[in-house]
Amino acid sequence: MSVRYGLLTLLRDHGPQSRAQLTGRLQVPRPRLLAELDRLVASGTVVEAGPNASRGRRRSPLVELNPDLRLAAIDLDARSVGVEVTDGRLQAVAAHTEHCDIRTGPVTVLGRVTQILDKIRAEGHFTRLDAIGIGLPGPVSFREGIPVSPPIMPGWDRHPVRDVLSDEHGCPVAVDNDVNVMTLGEQHSGVARTVDNLIFVKIGSGIGCGVQIEGRIYRGAAGCAGDIGHIQVDADGPVCSCGNVGCLEALFSHEALARHAESAADGDRSPVLAERLAARGSLTARDVADGA
Repeated sequence: MSVRYGLLTLLRDHGPQSRAQLTGRLQVPRPRLLAELDRLVASGTVVEAGPNASRGRRRSPLVELNPDLRLAAIDLDARSVGVEVTDGRLQAVAAHTEHCDIRTGPVTVLGRVTQILDKIRAEGHFTRLDAIGIGLPGPVSFREGIPVSPPIMPGWDRHPVRDVLSDEHGCPVAVDNDVNVMTLGEQHSGVARTVDNLIFVKIGSGIGCGVQIEGRIYRGAAGCAGDIGHIQVDADGPVCSCGNVGCLEALFSHEALARHAESAADGDRSPVLAERLAARGSLTARDVADGA
């Protein structure tokens, strides 16, 4: 882990810190840390944040991520796109979500992402972006910034997502699997703040798993670690959206749960679900949760 990455991560996750606190947390030579910190201050990425709280001795000056930074987070699901722009303290300044079919391909979907960001810019929420992070619902080569043989994303295989967005918006771009991004979110502000080792399972339109080992996301040799949704669990099961048969996702995704619920309602095995089905004409995974 580079000193720069460590500094930015600490300031992201813990807010304003003194130089002494940063040195203690990173456990790198102080001159090396201070030199990197000076470079971040000179670039405007990090700024002075005033003195530390007094404890009866001279107060140490704090540094923090520049609140004027503007960062874009993009969440692509099988059937939706969400875009949020935050400041350097990770407070949202604008957000937009809409229906979007991932199967229409990268040119159409990424084009729509750019249109949404252009609209947010036109509304005055930012003048330029300092970085973009995007989560994709499939295996990703994090190093190359591309999806790799994603089962439910026809036409996306090895499409240069990172380079396309970077060229379009003139800033660094990080591309990762969506569940890895969720796992990072738990590390930042959820249950993983107090643990170093974690498995995070997402059950939505797809099923995936994020793996955190010793505080770092484990992606595997080909970026497929945790891609559990398309493991076959029933050789005689239903056809999955990926084209294979009996995948975990085909049996237990949101759509699969809704299908099972409607079967239970029609078969008089659940009066609660039968009542809801009669009232609305369809059921969702939420109905299953509420019924349980």
